[in-house]
Amino acid sequence: MEHRTGFFSSLQQLRQLPLDVRTITLGINVADCHDRSPNSMCEALYQRIVTKAGRFAAVCGEVSSLLGVPILQRRLCVTPIDRVAQGFCIDDLVSVARTLDGAAANLHIDRIGGFAADVQHGIGASARNLISCLPIALSQTERVRAAVHVGTTECGVNLEAISLLAHALQAAAEATSHRNGDAAAKLAILANDATGHPHLTGACLGDGWGDLVIHVGVGAAAIIRHAIEQRLITNPNSTLPELSAEIQTAVFQATRTAELVGREIAGRLGADFGSIDVTLAPTLRPNDSVVDLLPLMGIERVGAPGTATALVLILNAIRAGSAFASSAAGAYSRIMLSVLEDSSLAAATQSGTLTFDQLCMAANAGACGLDLICVAGDTDVETLAAIIADQVSFAVVNRRPCAVRLIPVPGKQAGDGVSYSGMKNDAVILPIRGTGLATEFIKRGGRLPPAR
Repeated sequence: MEHRTGFFSSLQQLRQLPLDVRTITLGINVADCHDRSPNSMCEALYQRIVTKAGRFAAVCGEVSSLLGVPILQRRLCVTPIDRVAQGFCIDDLVSVARTLDGAAANLHIDRIGGFAADVQHGIGASARNLISCLPIALSQTERVRAAVHVGTTECGVNLEAISLLAHALQAAAEATSHRNGDAAAKLAILANDATGHPHLTGACLGDGWGDLVIHVGVGAAAIIRHAIEQRLITNPNSTLPELSAEIQTAVFQATRTAELVGREIAGRLGADFGSIDVTLAPTLRPNDSVVDLLPLMGIERVGAPGTATALVLILNAIRAGSAFASSAAGAYSRIMLSVLEDSSLAAATQSGTLTFDQLCMAANAGACGLDLICVAGDTDVETLAAIIADQVSFAVVNRRPCAVRLIPVPGKQAGDGVSYSGMKNDAVILPIRGTGLATEFIKRGGRLPPAR
Protein backbone atom coordinates (compact mmCIF):
# COMPACT_ATOMS: atom_id res chain seq x y z
CA MET A 1 0.00 0.00 0.00
CA GLU A 2 2.84 2.31 0.85
CA HIS A 3 4.57 1.79 -2.50
CA ARG A 4 1.29 2.37 -4.34
CA THR A 5 0.76 5.63 -2.46
CA GLY A 6 4.20 6.70 -3.60
CA PHE A 7 3.31 5.89 -7.16
CA PHE A 8 0.12 7.99 -6.97
CA SER A 9 2.11 10.87 -5.47
CA SER A 10 4.54 10.70 -8.38
CA LEU A 11 1.70 10.47 -10.83
CA GLN A 12 0.13 13.70 -9.59
CA GLN A 13 3.32 15.52 -10.59
CA LEU A 14 3.23 13.99 -14.06
CA ARG A 15 -0.35 14.78 -15.03
CA GLN A 16 0.67 17.99 -16.77
CA LEU A 17 3.47 16.37 -18.75
CA PRO A 18 3.06 15.04 -22.33
CA LEU A 19 2.98 11.35 -21.46
CA ASP A 20 1.17 8.43 -23.13
CA VAL A 21 1.21 4.71 -22.63
CA ARG A 22 1.75 3.55 -26.23
CA THR A 23 0.79 -0.08 -25.80
CA ILE A 24 -0.65 -2.46 -23.27
CA THR A 25 -0.03 -6.04 -24.35
CA LEU A 26 -1.75 -9.01 -22.75
CA GLY A 27 0.17 -12.24 -23.31
CA ILE A 28 -1.86 -15.46 -23.25
CA ASN A 29 -0.40 -18.96 -23.06
CA VAL A 30 -2.22 -21.12 -25.62
CA ALA A 31 0.30 -23.99 -25.80
CA ASP A 32 -2.19 -26.55 -24.47
CA CYS A 33 -4.75 -25.65 -27.16
CA HIS A 34 -2.99 -27.94 -29.64
CA ASP A 35 -5.18 -30.61 -31.20
CA ARG A 36 -4.71 -32.89 -34.18
CA SER A 37 -7.98 -31.58 -35.55
CA PRO A 38 -7.51 -28.03 -36.93
CA ASN A 39 -11.18 -27.22 -36.32
CA SER A 40 -11.00 -28.33 -32.69
CA MET A 41 -7.78 -26.39 -32.15
CA CYS A 42 -9.18 -23.21 -33.69
CA GLU A 43 -12.25 -23.48 -31.45
CA ALA A 44 -10.09 -24.00 -28.35
CA LEU A 45 -7.83 -21.14 -29.37
CA TYR A 46 -10.75 -18.77 -29.87
CA GLN A 47 -12.38 -19.69 -26.56
CA ARG A 48 -9.09 -19.32 -24.66
CA ILE A 49 -8.49 -15.82 -26.02
CA VAL A 50 -12.00 -14.44 -25.57
CA THR A 51 -12.23 -15.93 -22.07
CA LYS A 52 -8.87 -14.68 -20.81
CA ALA A 53 -9.04 -11.27 -22.53
CA GLY A 54 -12.78 -10.65 -22.23
CA ARG A 55 -12.34 -7.74 -19.79
CA PHE A 56 -9.05 -6.46 -21.20
CA ALA A 57 -10.35 -3.50 -23.22
CA ALA A 58 -12.72 -2.39 -20.44
CA VAL A 59 -10.03 -2.59 -17.76
CA CYS A 60 -7.62 -0.56 -19.89
CA GLY A 61 -10.29 2.13 -20.21
CA GLU A 62 -10.98 2.11 -16.47
CA VAL A 63 -7.33 2.45 -15.51
CA SER A 64 -6.68 5.11 -18.14
CA SER A 65 -9.54 7.20 -16.76
CA LEU A 66 -8.55 6.58 -13.14
CA LEU A 67 -4.92 7.61 -13.59
CA GLY A 68 -5.42 10.21 -16.31
CA VAL A 69 -2.87 8.56 -18.61
CA PRO A 70 -3.96 7.86 -22.22
CA ILE A 71 -3.51 4.29 -23.49
CA LEU A 72 -3.08 4.47 -27.24
CA GLN A 73 -3.16 0.82 -28.27
CA ARG A 74 -4.29 -2.50 -26.82
CA ARG A 75 -2.57 -5.65 -28.06
CA LEU A 76 -2.66 -9.39 -27.50
CA CYS A 77 0.11 -11.91 -28.07
CA VAL A 78 0.00 -15.68 -27.84
CA THR A 79 2.38 -18.62 -27.79
CA PRO A 80 4.21 -18.97 -31.14
CA ILE A 81 1.76 -20.58 -33.53
CA ASP A 82 4.38 -22.77 -35.20
CA ARG A 83 4.65 -24.63 -31.87
CA VAL A 84 0.92 -24.84 -31.22
CA ALA A 85 -0.01 -25.87 -34.78
CA GLN A 86 2.60 -28.58 -35.29
CA GLY A 87 1.77 -30.73 -38.31
CA PHE A 88 -0.75 -28.31 -39.82
CA CYS A 89 -0.80 -27.64 -43.56
CA ILE A 90 -0.87 -24.18 -45.16
CA ASP A 91 -4.69 -24.03 -45.37
CA ASP A 92 -5.00 -25.02 -41.71
CA LEU A 93 -2.57 -22.28 -40.69
CA VAL A 94 -4.57 -19.72 -42.64
CA SER A 95 -7.62 -20.83 -40.63
CA VAL A 96 -5.64 -20.29 -37.43
CA ALA A 97 -4.78 -16.75 -38.56
CA ARG A 98 -8.45 -16.04 -39.24
CA THR A 99 -9.32 -17.39 -35.80
CA LEU A 100 -6.85 -15.03 -34.14
CA ASP A 101 -8.21 -12.15 -36.21
CA GLY A 102 -11.80 -12.95 -35.26
CA ALA A 103 -10.99 -13.17 -31.57
CA ALA A 104 -9.17 -9.82 -31.64
CA ALA A 105 -12.04 -8.16 -33.51
CA ASN A 106 -14.59 -9.54 -31.04
CA LEU A 107 -12.59 -8.07 -28.15
CA HIS A 108 -11.94 -4.70 -29.86
CA ILE A 109 -8.19 -5.29 -29.79
CA ASP A 110 -5.95 -3.30 -32.14
CA ARG A 111 -3.42 -6.05 -32.94
CA ILE A 112 -2.71 -9.65 -32.11
CA GLY A 113 0.77 -11.13 -32.34
CA GLY A 114 2.10 -14.65 -32.05
CA PHE A 115 1.59 -15.81 -35.62
CA ALA A 116 5.27 -16.48 -35.37
CA ALA A 117 8.10 -18.95 -35.83
CA ASP A 118 11.66 -19.43 -34.57
CA VAL A 119 14.01 -20.51 -37.35
CA GLN A 120 17.40 -19.25 -36.16
CA HIS A 121 18.71 -22.83 -35.89
CA GLY A 122 16.85 -24.38 -38.82
CA ILE A 123 13.45 -24.55 -40.50
CA GLY A 124 11.08 -27.29 -39.38
CA ALA A 125 8.06 -28.37 -41.38
CA SER A 126 5.62 -26.30 -39.31
CA ALA A 127 7.74 -23.16 -39.57
CA ARG A 128 8.18 -23.67 -43.31
CA ASN A 129 4.42 -23.98 -43.76
CA LEU A 130 3.84 -20.90 -41.63
CA ILE A 131 6.22 -18.85 -43.78
CA SER A 132 4.54 -20.19 -46.94
CA CYS A 133 1.08 -19.22 -45.71
CA LEU A 134 2.01 -15.64 -44.79
CA PRO A 135 0.94 -13.99 -48.08
CA ILE A 136 -2.57 -15.46 -47.77
CA ALA A 137 -2.87 -15.15 -43.99
CA LEU A 138 -1.74 -11.52 -43.82
CA SER A 139 -3.74 -10.39 -46.85
CA GLN A 140 -6.96 -11.95 -45.55
CA THR A 141 -6.78 -10.69 -41.95
CA GLU A 142 -6.79 -7.22 -40.44
CA ARG A 143 -5.38 -7.41 -36.93
CA VAL A 144 -2.97 -10.34 -37.16
CA ARG A 145 0.73 -9.48 -37.10
CA ALA A 146 3.42 -12.04 -37.91
CA ALA A 147 7.05 -12.37 -36.87
CA VAL A 148 9.85 -14.76 -37.75
CA HIS A 149 13.03 -14.97 -35.67
CA VAL A 150 15.95 -15.63 -38.04
CA GLY A 151 19.17 -15.10 -36.10
CA THR A 152 20.95 -14.71 -32.78
CA THR A 153 24.44 -13.86 -31.65
CA GLU A 154 24.79 -17.38 -30.22
CA CYS A 155 23.71 -19.38 -33.27
CA GLY A 156 24.22 -17.08 -36.28
CA VAL A 157 21.90 -16.07 -39.13
CA ASN A 158 19.66 -18.38 -41.16
CA LEU A 159 20.05 -17.06 -44.71
CA GLU A 160 17.74 -19.71 -46.16
CA ALA A 161 14.93 -18.45 -43.91
CA ILE A 162 15.64 -14.84 -44.91
CA SER A 163 15.44 -15.80 -48.58
CA LEU A 164 12.08 -17.53 -48.02
CA LEU A 165 10.80 -14.49 -46.13
CA ALA A 166 11.85 -12.14 -48.94
CA HIS A 167 9.72 -14.21 -51.31
CA ALA A 168 6.85 -14.14 -48.78
CA LEU A 169 7.16 -10.34 -48.46
CA GLN A 170 6.92 -9.85 -52.21
CA ALA A 171 3.99 -12.26 -52.51
CA ALA A 172 2.14 -10.62 -49.59
CA ALA A 173 2.60 -7.21 -51.21
CA GLU A 174 1.32 -8.51 -54.56
CA ALA A 175 -1.71 -10.08 -52.85
CA THR A 176 -2.68 -6.63 -51.58
CA SER A 177 -1.56 -4.57 -54.58
CA HIS A 178 -4.92 -2.76 -54.47
CA ARG A 179 -3.90 -1.52 -51.01
CA ASN A 180 -0.30 -0.65 -51.94
CA GLY A 181 1.00 -3.94 -50.58
CA ASP A 182 0.00 -3.28 -46.98
CA ALA A 183 0.09 -6.99 -46.02
CA ALA A 184 3.90 -6.82 -46.15
CA ALA A 185 3.84 -4.24 -43.34
CA LYS A 186 2.36 -6.87 -41.02
CA LEU A 187 5.48 -9.05 -41.05
CA ALA A 188 8.45 -8.36 -38.78
CA ILE A 189 11.74 -10.22 -39.27
CA LEU A 190 13.60 -10.43 -35.97
CA ALA A 191 17.06 -11.08 -34.60
CA ASN A 192 18.22 -11.63 -30.99
CA ASP A 193 14.63 -11.98 -29.85
CA ALA A 194 15.42 -14.59 -27.21
CA THR A 195 12.57 -13.66 -24.85
CA GLY A 196 9.90 -13.08 -27.49
CA HIS A 197 9.72 -9.32 -26.88
CA PRO A 198 5.96 -8.66 -26.81
CA HIS A 199 6.51 -4.98 -27.62
CA LEU A 200 7.45 -5.75 -31.21
CA THR A 201 4.84 -5.96 -33.93
CA GLY A 202 3.85 -9.59 -34.40
CA ALA A 203 5.98 -10.92 -31.56
CA CYS A 204 4.77 -13.78 -29.42
CA LEU A 205 4.49 -14.69 -25.76
CA GLY A 206 8.09 -15.70 -25.20
CA ASP A 207 9.57 -18.49 -23.16
CA GLY A 208 9.58 -18.19 -19.41
CA TRP A 209 6.45 -16.07 -18.95
CA GLY A 210 3.34 -17.19 -17.07
CA ASP A 211 -0.09 -18.09 -18.43
CA LEU A 212 -1.36 -14.49 -18.40
CA VAL A 213 0.96 -11.48 -18.33
CA ILE A 214 0.74 -7.73 -18.90
CA HIS A 215 3.50 -5.79 -20.68
CA VAL A 216 3.62 -2.00 -21.01
CA GLY A 217 5.16 0.13 -23.74
CA VAL A 218 5.58 3.83 -23.05
CA GLY A 219 6.55 6.48 -25.60
CA ALA A 220 9.19 8.80 -24.19
CA ALA A 221 9.86 11.24 -27.04
CA ALA A 222 7.40 13.93 -25.94
CA ILE A 223 8.39 13.93 -22.27
CA ILE A 224 12.10 13.97 -23.23
CA ARG A 225 11.52 16.90 -25.57
CA HIS A 226 9.71 18.77 -22.80
CA ALA A 227 12.58 18.14 -20.37
CA ILE A 228 15.27 19.28 -22.83
CA GLU A 229 13.30 22.40 -23.77
CA GLN A 230 12.96 23.36 -20.10
CA ARG A 231 16.67 22.80 -19.56
CA LEU A 232 17.61 24.95 -22.56
CA ILE A 233 15.38 27.78 -21.34
CA THR A 234 17.36 27.75 -18.08
CA ASN A 235 20.74 27.24 -19.74
CA PRO A 236 20.93 27.48 -23.55
CA ASN A 237 24.58 26.38 -23.47
CA SER A 238 23.94 23.08 -21.71
CA THR A 239 26.50 20.41 -22.51
CA LEU A 240 25.65 16.97 -23.89
CA PRO A 241 26.21 15.28 -20.48
CA GLU A 242 23.77 17.75 -18.94
CA LEU A 243 21.19 17.01 -21.62
CA SER A 244 21.76 13.31 -21.08
CA ALA A 245 20.98 13.77 -17.39
CA GLU A 246 17.70 15.52 -18.28
CA ILE A 247 16.77 12.64 -20.57
CA GLN A 248 17.45 10.13 -17.79
CA THR A 249 15.23 12.07 -15.39
CA ALA A 250 12.39 12.27 -17.91
CA VAL A 251 12.63 8.56 -18.69
CA PHE A 252 12.66 7.74 -14.98
CA GLN A 253 9.33 9.57 -14.61
CA ALA A 254 7.83 7.87 -17.66
CA THR A 255 8.91 4.42 -16.49
CA ARG A 256 7.47 4.87 -13.00
CA THR A 257 4.14 5.92 -14.48
CA ALA A 258 4.12 3.03 -16.95
CA GLU A 259 4.75 0.57 -14.12
CA LEU A 260 1.86 1.96 -12.12
CA VAL A 261 -0.49 1.65 -15.10
CA GLY A 262 0.68 -1.87 -15.92
CA ARG A 263 0.49 -3.19 -12.38
CA GLU A 264 -3.00 -1.74 -11.92
CA ILE A 265 -4.25 -3.44 -15.09
CA ALA A 266 -2.50 -6.71 -14.22
CA GLY A 267 -4.04 -6.72 -10.75
CA ARG A 268 -7.55 -6.21 -12.09
CA LEU A 269 -7.14 -9.00 -14.67
CA GLY A 270 -5.43 -11.44 -12.32
CA ALA A 271 -2.37 -11.45 -14.55
CA ASP A 272 1.35 -11.31 -13.83
CA PHE A 273 3.14 -8.03 -14.46
CA GLY A 274 5.79 -8.53 -17.11
CA SER A 275 8.02 -5.84 -18.57
CA ILE A 276 8.22 -2.16 -19.45
CA ASP A 277 9.41 -1.02 -22.85
CA VAL A 278 10.59 2.61 -22.88
CA THR A 279 10.97 3.51 -26.50
CA LEU A 280 11.32 6.47 -28.80
CA ALA A 281 8.54 5.48 -31.14
CA PRO A 282 6.13 7.98 -32.68
CA THR A 283 2.57 8.51 -31.48
CA LEU A 284 -0.29 10.64 -32.78
CA ARG A 285 0.92 13.56 -30.68
CA PRO A 286 2.42 16.36 -32.88
CA ASN A 287 6.24 16.57 -32.90
CA ASP A 288 6.44 13.29 -31.00
CA SER A 289 9.47 11.85 -32.75
CA VAL A 290 13.14 11.26 -32.07
CA VAL A 291 13.72 13.48 -35.11
CA ASP A 292 12.31 16.42 -33.13
CA LEU A 293 14.89 15.87 -30.39
CA LEU A 294 17.88 16.22 -32.69
CA PRO A 295 17.64 20.00 -33.33
CA LEU A 296 17.45 20.58 -29.57
CA MET A 297 20.75 18.75 -29.25
CA GLY A 298 22.41 20.69 -32.06
CA ILE A 299 21.81 18.42 -35.08
CA GLU A 300 20.03 20.65 -37.58
CA ARG A 301 18.38 17.80 -39.46
CA VAL A 302 18.20 14.03 -39.26
CA GLY A 303 20.85 12.31 -41.35
CA ALA A 304 23.42 15.07 -40.92
CA PRO A 305 26.86 14.18 -39.52
CA GLY A 306 26.50 13.64 -35.80
CA THR A 307 23.07 11.95 -36.08
CA ALA A 308 24.43 8.55 -35.08
CA THR A 309 26.27 10.00 -32.06
CA ALA A 310 23.14 11.81 -30.88
CA LEU A 311 21.06 8.63 -31.23
CA VAL A 312 23.59 6.62 -29.21
CA LEU A 313 23.60 9.28 -26.47
CA ILE A 314 19.79 9.29 -26.32
CA LEU A 315 19.59 5.49 -26.27
CA ASN A 316 22.12 5.13 -23.46
CA ALA A 317 20.27 7.77 -21.41
CA ILE A 318 16.98 5.93 -21.95
CA ARG A 319 18.44 2.69 -20.72
CA ALA A 320 20.04 4.29 -17.68
CA GLY A 321 16.88 6.17 -16.66
CA SER A 322 14.52 3.25 -17.14
CA ALA A 323 16.78 0.74 -15.39
CA PHE A 324 17.05 3.01 -12.35
CA ALA A 325 13.26 3.48 -12.26
CA SER A 326 12.21 -0.17 -12.38
CA SER A 327 13.65 -3.66 -12.38
CA ALA A 328 11.01 -4.56 -14.97
CA ALA A 329 12.32 -2.04 -17.51
CA GLY A 330 14.58 -2.64 -20.44
CA ALA A 331 12.83 -5.54 -22.13
CA TYR A 332 13.37 -3.88 -25.49
CA SER A 333 13.86 -0.11 -25.05
CA ARG A 334 15.06 1.02 -28.45
CA ILE A 335 14.67 3.95 -30.83
CA MET A 336 11.99 3.22 -33.43
CA LEU A 337 12.41 4.82 -36.85
CA SER A 338 8.99 3.87 -38.25
CA VAL A 339 8.69 6.05 -41.35
CA LEU A 340 4.98 5.48 -42.02
CA GLU A 341 4.10 6.22 -38.40
CA ASP A 342 6.46 9.16 -37.87
CA SER A 343 5.47 12.52 -39.39
CA SER A 344 8.92 14.04 -39.02
CA LEU A 345 10.69 11.05 -40.59
CA ALA A 346 8.15 10.90 -43.41
CA ALA A 347 8.69 14.59 -44.15
CA ALA A 348 12.46 14.10 -44.21
CA THR A 349 12.22 11.24 -46.71
CA GLN A 350 9.76 13.17 -48.89
CA SER A 351 12.04 16.21 -49.03
CA GLY A 352 15.04 14.05 -49.92
CA THR A 353 17.04 15.04 -46.84
CA LEU A 354 16.88 11.48 -45.46
CA THR A 355 17.98 8.65 -47.75
CA PHE A 356 17.79 4.89 -47.50
CA ASP A 357 21.51 4.70 -46.72
CA GLN A 358 21.13 7.24 -43.91
CA LEU A 359 18.23 5.27 -42.46
CA CYS A 360 20.44 2.17 -42.46
CA MET A 361 23.14 4.12 -40.62
CA ALA A 362 20.68 5.39 -38.01
CA ALA A 363 19.20 1.91 -37.60
CA ASN A 364 22.62 0.49 -36.79
CA ALA A 365 23.57 3.36 -34.48
CA GLY A 366 20.72 3.26 -32.02
CA ALA A 367 17.50 2.14 -33.64
CA CYS A 368 16.07 -1.36 -33.85
CA GLY A 369 16.30 -1.86 -37.60
CA LEU A 370 14.52 -0.67 -40.73
CA ASP A 371 10.86 -0.21 -39.89
CA LEU A 372 7.99 0.39 -42.35
CA ILE A 373 10.26 1.38 -45.22
CA CYS A 374 8.63 1.52 -48.67
CA VAL A 375 10.73 0.32 -51.62
CA ALA A 376 10.00 -0.15 -55.31
CA GLY A 377 7.65 -3.03 -56.09
CA ASP A 378 10.00 -4.50 -58.68
CA THR A 379 12.90 -4.80 -56.22
CA ASP A 380 14.21 -8.33 -56.72
CA VAL A 381 13.81 -10.78 -53.85
CA GLU A 382 17.57 -11.27 -53.53
CA THR A 383 18.03 -7.54 -52.87
CA LEU A 384 15.23 -7.63 -50.30
CA ALA A 385 16.89 -10.63 -48.66
CA ALA A 386 20.30 -8.90 -48.68
CA ILE A 387 18.85 -5.77 -47.02
CA ILE A 388 17.26 -7.91 -44.30
CA ALA A 389 20.46 -9.94 -43.90
CA ASP A 390 22.52 -6.75 -43.46
CA GLN A 391 20.33 -5.51 -40.63
CA VAL A 392 20.17 -8.90 -38.93
CA SER A 393 23.94 -9.39 -39.23
CA PHE A 394 24.67 -5.98 -37.67
CA ALA A 395 22.37 -6.88 -34.78
CA VAL A 396 23.99 -10.29 -34.30
CA VAL A 397 27.53 -8.88 -34.29
CA ASN A 398 26.58 -6.02 -31.94
CA ARG A 399 24.55 -8.31 -29.66
CA ARG A 400 21.37 -6.26 -29.83
CA PRO A 401 17.76 -6.96 -30.87
CA CYS A 402 16.55 -5.99 -34.31
CA ALA A 403 13.30 -5.90 -36.29
CA VAL A 404 12.89 -5.28 -40.03
CA ARG A 405 9.67 -4.37 -41.83
CA LEU A 406 9.93 -3.65 -45.56
CA ILE A 407 7.10 -2.92 -48.00
CA PRO A 408 7.81 -3.57 -51.70
CA VAL A 409 4.96 -1.46 -53.13
CA PRO A 410 3.53 -3.03 -56.31
CA GLY A 411 3.61 -0.76 -59.35
CA LYS A 412 5.61 1.96 -57.63
CA GLN A 413 9.09 3.22 -58.47
CA ALA A 414 11.66 5.26 -56.54
CA GLY A 415 10.36 8.77 -55.92
CA ASP A 416 6.67 7.85 -56.21
CA GLY A 417 4.34 8.76 -53.37
CA VAL A 418 2.23 6.23 -51.52
CA SER A 419 -0.40 6.34 -48.78
CA TYR A 420 -2.07 3.77 -46.55
CA SER A 421 -5.35 3.53 -44.74
CA GLY A 422 -4.71 3.54 -41.01
CA MET A 423 -1.27 5.15 -41.32
CA LYS A 424 -1.06 8.81 -40.43
CA ASN A 425 1.60 9.68 -43.01
CA ASP A 426 2.12 9.46 -46.72
CA ALA A 427 5.45 8.03 -47.78
CA VAL A 428 7.82 8.16 -50.70
CA ILE A 429 9.46 5.15 -52.34
CA LEU A 430 13.11 5.31 -51.37
CA PRO A 431 15.73 4.46 -54.02
CA ILE A 432 18.13 1.63 -53.18
CA ARG A 433 21.61 1.66 -54.63
CA GLY A 434 23.12 -1.55 -55.95
CA THR A 435 19.97 -3.59 -56.49
CA GLY A 436 20.64 -6.97 -58.06
CA LEU A 437 24.29 -7.06 -57.06
CA ALA A 438 23.93 -9.60 -54.22
CA THR A 439 22.02 -12.27 -56.13
CA GLU A 440 24.74 -14.92 -56.10
CA PHE A 441 25.57 -14.24 -52.46
CA ILE A 442 21.99 -14.81 -51.32
CA LYS A 443 21.55 -17.89 -53.51
CA ARG A 444 24.46 -19.59 -51.73
CA GLY A 445 22.18 -19.82 -48.67
CA GLY A 446 23.12 -21.71 -45.53
CA ARG A 447 23.65 -20.16 -42.14
CA LEU A 448 26.16 -17.52 -41.15
CA PRO A 449 28.32 -18.62 -38.22
CA PRO A 450 27.64 -17.13 -34.77
CA ALA A 451 29.51 -14.07 -33.54
CA ARG A 452 32.50 -14.93 -31.39
